[in-house]
Amino acid sequence: MFADLKILLIEDNEHLREEMLDFLARPGWTVHGIDCGEELNIYLGKETPDLVLLDVNLPYEDGYSITSRLRTTHPDIGIVLLTARVRPIDRANGYKAGADVYLTKPTNTEELIAVIENIGRRLKRREIRYFILDRLAGKLHTPQGKACALTHSELRLIELLALSTGREVDVDQILSNLSGKEDKTATKESLAALISRLRSKCKTELEVDNLIVATRGLGYRLTVPLQLK
Repeated sequence: MFADLKILLIEDNEHLREEMLDFLARPGWTVHGIDCGEELNIYLGKETPDLVLLDVNLPYEDGYSITSRLRTTHPDIGIVLLTARVRPIDRANGYKAGADVYLTKPTNTEELIAVIENIGRRLKRREIRYFILDRLAGKLHTPQGKACALTHSELRLIELLALSTGREVDVDQILSNLSGKEDKTATKESLAALISRLRSKCKTELEVDNLIVATRGLGYRLTVPLQLK
């Protein structure tokens, strides 16, 4: 379950809307229901939802049109269409409009929850501000836009640690990775010196303390979220 997930339901059938609002009212989710595109405009003037669940057959403005303009004005939100339209062309139109997921009614509740949780994971990942390792340019970029050039060994070290997805990489694996045909055989002493220089560089040029930390008996790991480019 994801905390602070704000869900907006757009459904013109009052009975169904109230049933769904009751169903979606669970810890960590804030849910609100409206019945048309005009009400959506009023809502968006006050709030920005993380996720919108909407029917296609709405009065005045249908779900496809609403989806299309939401995708333009709020490109990062999640959009799920819930509709009785089951033809392949209807599904295709929904995805062309910008929906993340197209679910047909009656909707399986377990599938709906799985869809919401999956989109929630995606949204929470977007909130994380990542460092970027540009392997082609040989540079490390901070989320704030600062960058520093890396040596070949520094680049290989950071790449190896990044691929460990937050876990420690043991010293022997690092030494094996750094020792290649074009490199001198890496040692524990040379690795310690490499990490020391890299920490100093990152602190001076990127204002980042302790980019890499050691865990006794386990190895080394990165302390920042990082994406490879």
